[in-house]
Amino acid sequence: MNKNKKFSLCIHGGAGVISKEELSKAEKASIVAHLKQSLTAGERILEKGGSALDAVCASVEVLENSAHFNAGHGAVFSRSGKHFLEASVMEGKALQAGSVANSERVKNPVLFAKALLAHKDVVMMSGTNADVMAEKMGCDMVENNYFDIDFRKKQWEQAKKLSEDAIFLDHSNLKMGTVGAVAIDTEGNVAAATSTGGMTNKLDGRVGDTAVIGCGTYANNKTCAVSCTGIGEYFIRGTVASLVSNLMEFANLSLEEASKKAIQEQGVLGGEGGLIAIDKDGKIAMPYNSGGMYRGYVTETDKKVMIWDTEA
Repeated sequence: MNKNKKFSLCIHGGAGVISKEELSKAEKASIVAHLKQSLTAGERILEKGGSALDAVCASVEVLENSAHFNAGHGAVFSRSGKHFLEASVMEGKALQAGSVANSERVKNPVLFAKALLAHKDVVMMSGTNADVMAEKMGCDMVENNYFDIDFRKKQWEQAKKLSEDAIFLDHSNLKMGTVGAVAIDTEGNVAAATSTGGMTNKLDGRVGDTAVIGCGTYANNKTCAVSCTGIGEYFIRGTVASLVSNLMEFANLSLEEASKKAIQEQGVLGGEGGLIAIDKDGKIAMPYNSGGMYRGYVTETDKKVMIWDTEA
């Protein structure tokens, strides 16, 4: 372990309208506890000199296993009443990446996305073929109803009552959306991971920014690592995750400046959401243009979890 370099880890559990009045003390306490568990999972790896890639995947795995977030176990319902999951990972040293879209049976899509880094002939897998490959590779598999959560079902039924094609954003309620993590390890390598269930009542087959490298997830040792949360279509059109890196590399903006500009620009398109990012010096940015964002970070000297603009 290189004692001369420090580590940093940042996570998010979705951005959107988070009402202080509607968020009960018990619900808030449970959400904060899961966010802290996520931070601890990654921190344990980094403090032992482990890789940023392993750390971000461990952190996201915790959030995928929580019913509080729209990823893994708490994924929303699609128009047909199924769950279709997305995830992606990227490491900044060799720019290796892996992603999955429209998985129906992988328990932890982020771990399958990570496993794809070992396959040089593929970056992205989708649908049934992704599930078949994941099973062959030894990933934990479940039936699609494993992802059923009563709250998500009620949310889907509410959308159906409004209209058969009504779509609820993944961050339109207290149980938030997309989850993600970014980190820099003691070797100076950065990595990012993101996972989501998409949007309530989304079209079967729809793919959001989470599965698209450069849009929802990006990492480059020369600049930073980024994980996004929000309305996928806008983040795809704005290639938001890689935009942060490009603004740093080619416009010489700081991480803070580049992150804010990227969120502002997708906001101009009409999108709402946020991102987390860590640069090559371990600095952290967590901008959002919505009513709140579940997020947190840990360094060798500090650990915080936030929902609004103050510590939770």
